Amino acid sequence: MIATPYYNIDLSKLQKNLASLRAAFETLWPNFQIGYSYKTNNLPWLVRWMHEQGVMAEVVSEPEYELATYVGNQPNNIILNGPHKGLSNLLLALKNGSIVNLDSFAEIDFIEENIKSFTHDIKVGLRINFDLERECPGETIPGEEPGRFGFNLENGDFDKALNRLSHLQKVKVVGLHGHHSTRTKSLRIFNSITKHLCEVSKKIPALEYLDLGGCLFGDKPGAPTFEEYASTIVDVLEAYQISKEVQLLVEPGAALIASPVSYVCSVIDVKDIKDRRLVFTDGSVKHVASQMKAPPFGSSLNTKSNNLKEKQIVTGYTCIEMDRFLTLDNQPELAKGDRITIYNVGAYTMSLTPLFIEYFPTVIVTDENGNEEVVREKWTTKEFIQKSKL
Repeated sequence: MIATPYYNIDLSKLQKNLASLRAAFETLWPNFQIGYSYKTNNLPWLVRWMHEQGVMAEVVSEPEYELATYVGNQPNNIILNGPHKGLSNLLLALKNGSIVNLDSFAEIDFIEENIKSFTHDIKVGLRINFDLERECPGETIPGEEPGRFGFNLENGDFDKALNRLSHLQKVKVVGLHGHHSTRTKSLRIFNSITKHLCEVSKKIPALEYLDLGGCLFGDKPGAPTFEEYASTIVDVLEAYQISKEVQLLVEPGAALIASPVSYVCSVIDVKDIKDRRLVFTDGSVKHVASQMKAPPFGSSLNTKSNNLKEKQIVTGYTCIEMDRFLTLDNQPELAKGDRITIYNVGAYTMSLTPLFIEYFPTVIVTDENGNEEVVREKWTTKEFIQKSKL
């Protein structure tokens, strides 16, 4: 039996998510490709698996770019986004033919300063920025505050960027990137983003790709399906008569990896204080909800108890008072040694887990036959002190 705590990746569910997303879009737009979002979950086994399935790598930093190449991606299989790509990394990606979506005038400055170092023509994309909140009130992450990524359409920054790049003989703008962070991930969001990309694409004579970014729901009950996302996006592309030669890109993270991952921890003690039963575990809210908010995910209990308890508060191993991540109402009374499984925790949890009090937990993969493989061993002090001076 695997020692707790640990993450468990359901390989069958992961395969199903990827196949479903591909089928939904390729049916309507054959020139389609997925770029898996490394920031969502950068587990080495996972990003290697994505590469083996023919998925592109979507990265936003020099370390992520290096990881993408380390697990086997050729440069032309990498999408480089983000506000801090690393200048030497940006130069490398441009020279080696990665898809690079520029985010700021500082990056254009850098290209201008290094234009003589390019021995061949380079291709770039531009990330657009517009007031999505105005079109979809209450649905965006920044709300009334402006989004901070890309070149704004309303104030003329996008046109300025396009004009500057058009005067560089070795640079060709061939793509547009439309990712915006939203609360709802609704179909209306993607309808709006796609329309703006199509409108702006009229200014790109050598258009090769449109990149919708991520922020799609996966198999969450009641949420838009992959088929509905694909239909919404492709309907707009066809209305604007976008050529089927143009590649359609999406950059999912949570849509693929959130639901296949569960988290298992064990009860180490219980206390009754006032009218509360506090259940102590070797797990932590830090492992399932890095923002310190109890996850609204499903759970199951492995216990022999038949005695129902009115209310139990499941807490973690840390010394943070609010390390409480599950409230159980009228559930079997937990005791030392019982196990708790939290579902749908694959998105951002492993990437954002801190080295706080305990080190990184074990990660296993379970296949369709129930076979378990450890793909990351629990960190010990040996891993923690690597590269440190004592």
